[in-house]
Amino acid sequence: MDALARPKDDLFDNSTMTVGEHLEELRGALVKAIMWLAIGLAFGLLVANRVVRYVQEPLKEAIIQYNADRDLALLGISNTDDPATKRFHRFLTQNALVAELVYALPTPLSPSAAATLAAADAGQVGDAEAEAPDGDVAAGKSKEDAATVAVEEAEKLDGTRRIDTADLISAIGAVPDPDAMVPTIQFRRSERGVSSLKVEETFMIWVKAGLIVGAVLASPMIFYHLWSFVAAGLHSHERRYVYIYLPFSVVLFVSGVALAFFLVLQYVLSFLLAFNSSMDVAVEPRLSYYVNFVLMLPLGFGVAFQLPLVMLFLQRIDLIQTKDYISSWRIATLVIFIISMVVTPADVTSMVALAIPLMLLYFLGIGLCLYMPRGRGLGSGAYDPA
Repeated sequence: MDALARPKDDLFDNSTMTVGEHLEELRGALVKAIMWLAIGLAFGLLVANRVVRYVQEPLKEAIIQYNADRDLALLGISNTDDPATKRFHRFLTQNALVAELVYALPTPLSPSAAATLAAADAGQVGDAEAEAPDGDVAAGKSKEDAATVAVEEAEKLDGTRRIDTADLISAIGAVPDPDAMVPTIQFRRSERGVSSLKVEETFMIWVKAGLIVGAVLASPMIFYHLWSFVAAGLHSHERRYVYIYLPFSVVLFVSGVALAFFLVLQYVLSFLLAFNSSMDVAVEPRLSYYVNFVLMLPLGFGVAFQLPLVMLFLQRIDLIQTKDYISSWRIATLVIFIISMVVTPADVTSMVALAIPLMLLYFLGIGLCLYMPRGRGLGSGAYDPA
């Protein structure tokens, strides 16, 4: 039995390479992997802008949905099942509208006031009457004629000075009466996503996005060169482990990433926006923080989805038995929720969204331990790919 359980050839029996030669082989593999990463980075930078815009879409959709819900609450509309309410809510989301309460002046500006604003916009000093030529006034021209002249002169000057509040008050001729101002609600388009607070922040995010895309594109060749170095020192049955379980690991990782980005992320953003609203905290997402958040959430899901393989490995090396997994499922549930809290952002939605799939994967791991065939090689005389 010992002869079956233990490989006949020793790892270093046929090795003719020195330690220095092994290190040289490792250096060559790393250099080739880095070269492929640089090639991937060059292609990644070409699409980095699109990637950054793409990862912002869930945030923009969540903000638009949040603004529409807030607008209904602002207008005092509580019956969301009403067809008219649904139609109005859909109109708000499709046009990315935000409701604002404004106070309008009761009457429009007079011609002379408009002329004063036009003169101020042109950078002139004084009101329209003061700037009107004395000869014209002496000739019997009215103030309205002087205002017209001022407007025409302002158009000729094509002024660019911004009209200040003081100019508006001067044009009105008096401080507005608050009792006469009319409250009204207006809607404006708001498609704002993330913002940048540093000059170099956008550039660094562009480089980071290009590096991530490049690493993904070049990953097959990077893994190939690294695997070529590692496989040279493995037995044939040990290499079969990788050939069988690596695809399974990749499927689990991709499943976790897809679940996080395409499903969980939207609910997490909606929850966080609603929570900030409940505390009357304005949200202005920052580009670097949001991109890191978008990257960490799927990455945490992808790593956590390796749970069945970890369970199978621990069982095959006789560190934990299958019956221990079955009897300790309550403790495992607690551990899973703790892990979900650590690898996800600090919100309940993402924690629960990760914990529930992990519970299902935990029982999948028990099934693998029970029904995965055992052969010769690893632990207790067995290597899995019989």
